[in-house]
Amino acid sequence: MTTKIHIYTKLISMGIEYSDIVIMVIALAIGGFVKGVTGLGLPAIAIPVMAGFLGVEHAVIVMVIPPAILNAWLAWTHRDQALEVKELPKLLIWGCLGALVGTWILVTAKDLILSNFLALWILVYLVIRFVRPDLKLSQGTRQKISPGIGLLAGTLQTSTGISLPIVATYFHSLVLEPKAYIFAISALFFVLGTVHFGALVALNAYTPVLLIQSTLALIPALATIPLGIHVSKRINKRFFDKLLTGVLLLSAIKILYEAWGTY
Repeated sequence: MTTKIHIYTKLISMGIEYSDIVIMVIALAIGGFVKGVTGLGLPAIAIPVMAGFLGVEHAVIVMVIPPAILNAWLAWTHRDQALEVKELPKLLIWGCLGALVGTWILVTAKDLILSNFLALWILVYLVIRFVRPDLKLSQGTRQKISPGIGLLAGTLQTSTGISLPIVATYFHSLVLEPKAYIFAISALFFVLGTVHFGALVALNAYTPVLLIQSTLALIPALATIPLGIHVSKRINKRFFDKLLTGVLLLSAIKILYEAWGTY
């Protein structure tokens, strides 16, 4: 009981109302379910909502641990697909480098700059998605651009908390089966999250209060991800593609609205 009171006190001391906490919990629960189904979506759904109450930098740091743990869970669940994504090792190497760059941007840039950067990135993504909705990349092209994709994904993920559009679009172009897709994207985000956490600790940006908040944020997502995994095993590839496209579109619109809604 004393521990619970202490945690609540930490939250209240930051000026967070209980009604705001409820909204963030709902966003985390929905994000956990969507992640269980598609392998992505938790940060893209939760961070825009949380940033409205906490600010971009705070929300991104709080959301480092929950996705990393959930990604480890999903990658392990679909570990039999590890050899199906040949581009993954190169993405991981360059993604780690990008994660270090993005972490530095996160702790040094102003919140408004981060919001504008995120909004611009989402706008570019939406244009590409609507102009080339069925974009497919040849094997040669994938090999050439994978270092750049990894570097950009790592930078975006650790500076804004969201690299979903570029990562999802890239893996979608590989025409993977749902299980292979979920494994690849989960493994990538797990590694990026681990590097991000280590870099934040090294820069003294991860305080005990943030650690408590990250732990609390994990609970609603953990509660709903098993249902998402159960659903993912019972959907066909065509429906999976439609669901994935819908998640990407709604997430992009939400992020753009939150980033520009303060003007």
